[in-house]
Amino acid sequence: MQPSALTGEERAAVLELMNSAEYAELPPAQIWARELDAGRYHCSISTMYRILREHGQSGERRRQATHPARAVP
Repeated sequence: MQPSALTGEERAAVLELMNSAEYAELPPAQIWARELDAGRYHCSISTMYRILREHGQSGERRRQATHPARAVP
């Protein structure tokens, strides 16, 4: 294990941040930039992607429109 690796608590805090209402629909790169602008650095962008992938959330983060099923006439 790397000495600079995030602890389990730190990884959970980053995941909670990315799933918060403010950031839930944004990609990790935008979350990272907004947090950095606010003066907070949690981890690298690639680590954010790694954490999402570990929890099965690496796909599309935006809400998607769902269309009703069409009945065959």
